[in-house]
Amino acid sequence: MISEVPYDAAVPTISAIEGQTATLDIDDVNATDWLPGTVHAIYGTRDPAEIVVKEHIAATHHVHPHIVPAGLPLQRFDLEVSRDDGLVISTGDAHGTLDITPVREFWTKWFNREPWPVEDMYYGLIERFVNRVILTDPAAFEAQRGKSLLYLGNHQVGVESLLFSIIASGLNEVPTVTLAKIEHKETWLGRLIDLCFRYPGVADPKVITFFDRDDKQSLPNIIKELAAEMMGPGRSVMVHVEGTRSLTCRTPVEKMSGAFIDMALGVNAPVVPIRFVGGLPVDPLETRLEFPVGMGRQDIYIGRPILPEELNGMPYGDRKKVVVNAINALGPSNAIETPLPGDPAFDARVNAYLTSHDVSHEHATLATVLTEQKDTTEAVKRVLGASAASELNDGSPEGVWLEELATRLLGR
Repeated sequence: MISEVPYDAAVPTISAIEGQTATLDIDDVNATDWLPGTVHAIYGTRDPAEIVVKEHIAATHHVHPHIVPAGLPLQRFDLEVSRDDGLVISTGDAHGTLDITPVREFWTKWFNREPWPVEDMYYGLIERFVNRVILTDPAAFEAQRGKSLLYLGNHQVGVESLLFSIIASGLNEVPTVTLAKIEHKETWLGRLIDLCFRYPGVADPKVITFFDRDDKQSLPNIIKELAAEMMGPGRSVMVHVEGTRSLTCRTPVEKMSGAFIDMALGVNAPVVPIRFVGGLPVDPLETRLEFPVGMGRQDIYIGRPILPEELNGMPYGDRKKVVVNAINALGPSNAIETPLPGDPAFDARVNAYLTSHDVSHEHATLATVLTEQKDTTEAVKRVLGASAASELNDGSPEGVWLEELATRLLGR
């Protein structure tokens, strides 16, 4: 198995890479392949043009060249390849741009309807707050496509739970539900999710479910229900294993309940470690965040699925250690993690919206995201263009729904 290059290590290359240019000498490819098959084992190809592009992207993203571009499933690259006297040259932005087309396509098929306002909200939040998604073993992940999975990971900011459910569903083509504490049901996000799937004529995909920590039977009952769904129509589950958001990026995952692993093994589902990176500062916060610090972005690492047969052969206590270690091994080590850059200009626009609307900071953020979205639905344009929420209510089910959305985004 080709493993991911450690984030804090230099990515070994046979190309010379400077900024937006990577140059590969074909003689170096031949020299590396002195033992026939070596180059193909490293890159999955022996084509110099493919190799130079892989190395260009891999060095930029701190990953092994074997996994790209498949390991960056939502990045789109526009690189030009040219040849010059034995050299192959890749030029362009090797970071690429976020393209959530696979996610859109899955949900369009699932809902089987024309574009609707909730898509604008969810896709807008993804495009604003997600930097990239990294599959550390894309072939192993692809092998599980269409199957129920159990995702176990850390927790940095509030919005990541919803966004991961939407993204993971699209990548694996199975609806994904996030498990959350019942307190979150009445937060701005919990209430937003409730509103979204009360939209007329829409089936609720159940992207979040709640359990009550004060009710000893709540979690076991929900685990039982989720297990039945995983075995039945197909459902993946995501759990923040420590149950609450961290206050600093430097704290690794330290503990988790074995009940979730038991659930996965009971339905013969792989366990997939995930890690959210870049959303928290180094110095501990006093309060937990809803959005990445400084209105920045996050990386989402999705690790190699750990198959049931691997876990079944381990002592009970070792199973938890293996999963916790797999989560912490994704991306940069916690000892060196730093937040991704913030966006002061966007933050200023959110604050400007707050000064003219009697709404919460979270709803001001959502409104600003929608304002800056391209090609939104007519319904969202009507909401943002209204002088008062009440003018959207024409007595129809959609009108009633739009008035409630507008009340949250515009204020009363």
